[in-house]
Amino acid sequence: MGRESSGPLRLLRETHEERVLSVLRTRGPLTRAQLAEHTNLSRATLSSIVQTLLSNQTLTERRGEETGSAVRGRGRPVSVVTLNPAGGLALGMDLGQRRIQVTIANVAHEFVASGAVACAERTPWARRLQLALDLVDDLTTRHDMSLNSLAGIGVGVVGPVPADADPSGLVRSSDRVALVRDTLRERFGVPVFVDNNTRLAALAEAVWGAGSGVDSALYLRLSYGVGGGLVLGGRLFAGAGGAAGELGHISVDHDGPPCSCGGRGCLERYVSLTTLQAQCDNILDARDQKARDLLADAGARIGEVLAAACNTVNPEVVVIGGELAETGDHLFKPLGAAFRRFTHSQVHRTVRVTRAVLGPDAAARGGIALVLTATPAEPEWRRTSCS
Repeated sequence: MGRESSGPLRLLRETHEERVLSVLRTRGPLTRAQLAEHTNLSRATLSSIVQTLLSNQTLTERRGEETGSAVRGRGRPVSVVTLNPAGGLALGMDLGQRRIQVTIANVAHEFVASGAVACAERTPWARRLQLALDLVDDLTTRHDMSLNSLAGIGVGVVGPVPADADPSGLVRSSDRVALVRDTLRERFGVPVFVDNNTRLAALAEAVWGAGSGVDSALYLRLSYGVGGGLVLGGRLFAGAGGAAGELGHISVDHDGPPCSCGGRGCLERYVSLTTLQAQCDNILDARDQKARDLLADAGARIGEVLAAACNTVNPEVVVIGGELAETGDHLFKPLGAAFRRFTHSQVHRTVRVTRAVLGPDAAARGGIALVLTATPAEPEWRRTSCS
């Protein structure tokens, strides 16, 4: 009887162990109480599993001020459980419009190296990728670091990343994804994950930034383009075609100017940094009345779009980042007024609107989060394994 029952019991325990490991991969260092909350395991079961994983050095436990997203707070230092830092590395890249960023972290969510280099807006994709590879070589040399334990690479690219490149017609975007994926897979021999860099910034803010500790976060980036991302349960929601989060292409004026997406009057055509700087070159300083008026109009339009999005998905937090967010109250006061006006009262009571806290390496960090949260069930367009 004991032999017959050992198989199912062992399978159940392995399932519980994987649940613990998955939560720690996704959320980073957690107290045992937080781990119990996120895994829904009983205290006794969790204690037994954690002890086993500590004994075989899969996990480590430490005390003191931790950097994990869910253990911030005041009071006496707490004991947290985390994956063993020696368990592997993740590499994040952001092949941005004007900047290339590379960041390296271990599976315990400890960032061990980071660097960036500027690039021209029209730099070819092959050159962007080479700049990123040069940064990797520089970082590993300066930090005397080996990538032998590299678990995967997450890369953010500008523009749409279609779920199925052939029927989408987005040939240029598909070629970018293929170039990045194939080059990195051949160079490093590890799984490569590619996604839109704004969505990766959303994931990073949800894991380590202003949206940490919640299960649902909506992110909006206000820069030379306008985009967003939705994170649910600590994972990036890409949508059926890989286009979720395109808040910049919600129309705010059906008779407005045409947009590159094929629509008219898209939010991006009114509130992107490109558009606003064409009307007022010191828009980010907000020193004169013209700049403040433009920011007020932009804030009102953004607030209305965010209200519609929140009425649809009802997230716990809305995180707003990008250069335009640095203009402060000139943007956020009219944004908040429009948001309050157009959100459903029940939605407004439960959502928090805040500024992003991560810096320009947010998308590269999001690439790391993509590696850490990946599962074999990831769709092929996001996950490419090595043969």
